Amino acid sequence: MPTGPAPLESDAWSRLWRAGVLHSCSTAIEGNYDGEIAAFWNARFNGLQAGQRVVDIGTGNGALALLAKGHAAQRGIDFDIHGVDAADIDPPHWASGATSFDGITFHARTRMEELPFEAGSVALVTSQYAFEYSRTREPALQEIFRIIGHAGTAAFLLHSSDSLISMTLRQQHEACALLFDETKILDLAHQWVSSLAGSPASSQGTAHIQHAFQSGSTRLVAAASALPEAAILRKAFHYLHATLEQAQGSPWQALQYLANARDDLENERTRLQHLAGAIMDLRELEVLHQHCIEAGYASSILRPLDQVAGSRMGWTLVVSP
Repeated sequence: MPTGPAPLESDAWSRLWRAGVLHSCSTAIEGNYDGEIAAFWNARFNGLQAGQRVVDIGTGNGALALLAKGHAAQRGIDFDIHGVDAADIDPPHWASGATSFDGITFHARTRMEELPFEAGSVALVTSQYAFEYSRTREPALQEIFRIIGHAGTAAFLLHSSDSLISMTLRQQHEACALLFDETKILDLAHQWVSSLAGSPASSQGTAHIQHAFQSGSTRLVAAASALPEAAILRKAFHYLHATLEQAQGSPWQALQYLANARDDLENERTRLQHLAGAIMDLRELEVLHQHCIEAGYASSILRPLDQVAGSRMGWTLVVSP
């Protein structure tokens, strides 16, 4: 997530983690990270010895921290694992399997530009779709250099403009524009349910409101076929259907449900906007790579990562001296 965000922006991510999802790609990957993504990280953990410190920045609900812990357990050792995030995280409280986080230290509301670790005290910094969200990447990178010193390593999986996530994002943006700006379907649903509640002010023109809602719904259904990767549309359909079902029995309860649904959808839109700002093009990735080399990390390697053939998930950057 963005480091040092305004409080309302931070809340958009805090609410996601409080929902208990393990990572922000929960619709694309089941459970914890798997396949080539897990293989990449396990290769990084292979180089660590017992007791060495691992710091996961932008940890969310601790998916990578758990992966590191599981890797160490398979080897019969322990790492000193820390998860850092600018959001108000608390994985043992919000995510399932609280005891699985035993031995992992989480640092909530902590910016990656100001990490609470001594210089050269970290053997491995990890970042899964996190570093690139920083609005101040240079200070964040310098802070990572500081804590790994000349003996540690940093590893990143970065959002890239040639990834499936980037292509999906374009459809998500179109869907958001349709939901919030063009059809204003949530406003129409609110007006319709309010009219069912019998409010004198809202009962006027009920037929017109119903027609406008149905027209907007038709546009959304058509868009769903054209935008198959727009998950926010499917979520909106679920919320609208549930709202109208509840309205038959308790319009006031339906209005409260709709208000909560709107909050969730608006938070998702905010996160999608953050994602758009985080995606790095190939030139930016190469500039970052060269910067690491020039800083003395001459063995740094930049490579694409495909979960399966033709399914690019981003680019990896391993920073090492």
